[in-house]
Amino acid sequence: MVVDRRPDLTADAVQALLDQDRHPDRIVAVFTGAVENRTNTETAENQAGTGAGTAGELRQHLAGLVDDAGLPFASFASFDSLRSFDGSADPDVTGGTEDAGWLWWIHDDSRPAPDALQRLMTVVETSPSVTIAGCKQIELGRPRHLLDVGLTVTAAAEPISLVEPGELDQGQYNARTDTFAVSAPGMLIRQDVWTELGGFDPSGPPTAAVVDLCWRNRLAGHRVVVVPEAVIGHDGRGEGLDAGTSALREASLWLRLKHARPWAVPLLWIWGLITGLGGFAASLLAKEPGRGASHLAGTVRTLVRIVPLAAARRQARKTRRAPRSIVALLKASGAEVRTYRRSVLDLESPEEIIGDGTGSTMIASEATGGHDDFAALATPARNWVGTGLVLALLLLGGLSLVGLRDLLAAPALTGGSLLPLTGSAAELWHHATGSWAPAGVGAPVQPGPFGLALTVLGVTGQGSLAMVWLTILAMPLAAIGAWTAAGAVARGRGVRLLAALLWGLSPALLTAAGEGRPGALLVHLGLPWLALAVIRATGSAALRRPDPEGVTEDTLGVLQRPGHRGVISWTASGWTALLLAALGTAAPLLLPFLVVGVLGLAVLMGQRGRALWWTPLPGLALFLPTVLTHWTDLRAVLGDPGVPQAYDPAPLWQQILGFPEAFAADSGLLALPWLDTAVPGGAGYPWALVAALVIGLPVLAAAVVGAFMTGRIGTQARIGLGATVLGLAGAAVAPLIPTSVDANGDLVTVFTGPFTSTALLGVLIAAVAGFNGVLGPRRVPGASRLGLRAGIGPARRTAVVVLAVLAGSSVALTATLWVVPRTVPGSTLDPAAGEALASRTADGEAEAMLSTLGTGSVIESSPVRLLPATAADQGASALATRTVVLERRADELQVSLASGAGLALDRLSAGWTARSLTGTLSRPTAAAPDRADEQLRSLGAQLVSGANADPRPALEDFGAAFVVLRDPDGGELGTAASIDAVPGLAPVGLTDSGWLWRVLPEEAGGIPVAGTHDLEDRMGFSTARARILDGAGETTHLVSRPGTTVDTPIPAAEDAEQGGERQLVLAERADSGWHATLDGEPLDAHTDEGTGWAQAFELPADGGQLRVWHSSPAAAWAWWIPGLLLVLAALLAIPSPTRRTDVRPRAGGTGLDDGVDVGTGEDTVDDTVDDHVGTEQR
Repeated sequence: MVVDRRPDLTADAVQALLDQDRHPDRIVAVFTGAVENRTNTETAENQAGTGAGTAGELRQHLAGLVDDAGLPFASFASFDSLRSFDGSADPDVTGGTEDAGWLWWIHDDSRPAPDALQRLMTVVETSPSVTIAGCKQIELGRPRHLLDVGLTVTAAAEPISLVEPGELDQGQYNARTDTFAVSAPGMLIRQDVWTELGGFDPSGPPTAAVVDLCWRNRLAGHRVVVVPEAVIGHDGRGEGLDAGTSALREASLWLRLKHARPWAVPLLWIWGLITGLGGFAASLLAKEPGRGASHLAGTVRTLVRIVPLAAARRQARKTRRAPRSIVALLKASGAEVRTYRRSVLDLESPEEIIGDGTGSTMIASEATGGHDDFAALATPARNWVGTGLVLALLLLGGLSLVGLRDLLAAPALTGGSLLPLTGSAAELWHHATGSWAPAGVGAPVQPGPFGLALTVLGVTGQGSLAMVWLTILAMPLAAIGAWTAAGAVARGRGVRLLAALLWGLSPALLTAAGEGRPGALLVHLGLPWLALAVIRATGSAALRRPDPEGVTEDTLGVLQRPGHRGVISWTASGWTALLLAALGTAAPLLLPFLVVGVLGLAVLMGQRGRALWWTPLPGLALFLPTVLTHWTDLRAVLGDPGVPQAYDPAPLWQQILGFPEAFAADSGLLALPWLDTAVPGGAGYPWALVAALVIGLPVLAAAVVGAFMTGRIGTQARIGLGATVLGLAGAAVAPLIPTSVDANGDLVTVFTGPFTSTALLGVLIAAVAGFNGVLGPRRVPGASRLGLRAGIGPARRTAVVVLAVLAGSSVALTATLWVVPRTVPGSTLDPAAGEALASRTADGEAEAMLSTLGTGSVIESSPVRLLPATAADQGASALATRTVVLERRADELQVSLASGAGLALDRLSAGWTARSLTGTLSRPTAAAPDRADEQLRSLGAQLVSGANADPRPALEDFGAAFVVLRDPDGGELGTAASIDAVPGLAPVGLTDSGWLWRVLPEEAGGIPVAGTHDLEDRMGFSTARARILDGAGETTHLVSRPGTTVDTPIPAAEDAEQGGERQLVLAERADSGWHATLDGEPLDAHTDEGTGWAQAFELPADGGQLRVWHSSPAAAWAWWIPGLLLVLAALLAIPSPTRRTDVRPRAGGTGLDDGVDVGTGEDTVDDTVDDHVGTEQR
């Protein structure tokens, strides 16, 4: 008897042995290590019933029972002691015989029928070849329900019974005899075979022990049979075939590896790893991450135990007498396995459960027999729910098209933080994951993950155009997200329409779009979807329709769906992870605050929050390459994407109203300057403050109303206001973190817009909950039975009207402030604004001003190429030449280098812009220019001075083949004339991108190009990004660079026989991450002495295949971690049909409680069973 699971029932099991028709010769009890813990934790009641308090007392009690029956008794502490037991004298044996021919295995939670042993002995005595016989297993508490009648294995060695769960015993398996294996309870095994086989395998998993023993018994030339007439009742929960996914996977993989042919073991080991990982991925698609993790854990536990597996295979080889194929006919066929599993899945499907599973219904029978001969008429409650969304899209879409009509034909946008995007998706990917910044003369920079978002945006090759339309459609896109998220809090159409309009016309969104801040724009668009995902992941979403009549807590099982009624949604959990990652890429500093919020909510939700614990991992892992590279300079990690743009952060009281940038409260309104002149005394009014209050206060008022409500609505509102507090905390921190310097030399800090949007979202959620609470019906006990309709009283109706009018005024005023400057001609608006300023000055204002309240715009249409076509084409050629760009900013002519088609948004990262600052994060100072920057400034001064000095050597060092002078206003004629006088430059003329000059080569036809062209081919240029210099420092060849790296053949030096010295010089900053090889041999790297900053390599005189690349030790492996996590999150986020295995028939009640609410659906059964956590989505 194995005492390992239910020691409190052991005495009953012993009594069942003593009641056998054929008495056993002796009883041997095997106590496992878990018995001591179990017996020590038994209650006093169990101890009194069994007489067992500890394992020692249990032994004494069992010994007394057996001794009273006159049988010998022995006890062992483990299977190891029993393995060599042959029935001889033992100190613990109270008596017995010398013959111990058969061992009969019984578990403490099993009850054999009185004739079980007799029937087993009859079979083995008449069939000498049978050395293992087993019983028919039935459920202990339900004797008509079968557990198994013998066991078999699949082709993958997974033990199965081929008996459907809950199948009734009708004698259908009584003809079975030979079987692959039998269950341990009731197993009879011959003593000498037990000793020959060495008993159970001590190194194998316990779940595989019996099947493995029977398998080895078969291979030793013996038979295994099941005796259906011998019946044993067994509890069976948590062991054997019910041991769980992890244990079953461990058992099947162990059995397969142990009994496979030697040559197949390595292949099966690899295949086991593949199927383990594949099974985990499939579990994410099936929304069963727990089962997938258990499956993978069982796989790993087996695969890592190589040494015990080898020992087990050696032991099995010693006892094998028959070929391995002898068991083939006893394995389950593929058709049998498919039929069995299909039947199990059908039983698990809730669609197969009629009603509540009890076979009865609470709904009274109708005299008509349930037939309805009347056609259902449409009512307002049945109208399409998306009407409000369509109306919001029409309003905001029309407003956007009217206000931004000038951008409809724009190929790209510039201004603020915006620049065009590189056209190629492959180049976008390289810029997002590469370790070298392509701006200027480059720098070792690990770009932040925002480049990945740009890659997604430009996957079709039209990233710039996608950014244009993302800006144009920002308001309707934001409305879609807010409308959908509001539906998770309330179902009211009017409430959702107001939420969509308020979010789509939020000042935070208008500021982000008008100032060209792509990160803040994406955050505002994505936050509602994150809120929706979190709500659904915790099972807190509002019901789509009221509960049907006759629904009680007992009948919720088949009605529960993921995302509602406390049923967590793993699909929403995957979307939460993806959205956290996406929002973190757009606003890096926002991510820690979002993580705190999500984890805090997970703690608050308890069991329902378990789907959120893992969600921050992909977003945090995305920053791993950047943090590893720039861990000493967090400015490169926290900086906002795009061109640095200084701003004036708003105080917190303005941000809670929705304004991320400060405005003068006592100023007028630029969009409505007539208020200062048309209204008597209007010049002294703080119209900006009045407008801000009209815009922000209505939502705040509704949020406060929601916060003071009780029940689920009040909880939702208070959680929303918690998000507001979190957003305001981030808004207070953001201006304290400087990240770079803008073009005017002003210090740039982290933008507060994303945090203002976060605070606004929390207020909006609370406001929607407040509206929902005010609109919700009164609670009427027993209303469902009495046929009463719920309604709202006059006071609540008045409150709804007031809040709706105020919210509508907010929407109307915001729309007016945004659209008027974009539609009213400047000839009308500008004079009115001048009069308003004059009246304010006359009224005594020291600094009269008119505020835009964040509705202004600095973005404009732009071509995709910011350089002239000739320069851009050459920049994209095999030579990858650069262009020197001269541009006047703040009365100062600035010089920069542009590659490709010009500076692009994907070429500009926070790591590159952060190079303008040095010092600590709290005390930054302007970074001093390095030698490359100094030489570039000197070159720019030389070009505009009109000096006679030849600039071509310096231009060649920078790889520059063209010079461009920006002249948007036509005021640079004098500067252009000065550059015309510079030797070595050929004027091309005025283009759409400015004045253009081409650098002339010193020798006719230019310098030969080594690479994809013929070695003597000349492209007409004297410089490239990579050049070969001889010992005298003269360029002998330009190196073709068709991509971002060099991989091209080069010729031998002309004086190769004399071993002439030469070097490869790159027009890039020297860095330890640069590597080069010639025919696979590494080249020595150093800094070019001529420039003092360029990367150079010692080049042998021999020719060969030249490879040059830049790599970062961190980037080489760090991208695999977030990549894997994102793939797992994406698999989990893919919606798929689900099947819930936790639905079981239950005894239902007779009707609804009086305390159950009626009406909206959010306040029905969902309130009383809010934490019904017994179910979850698979």
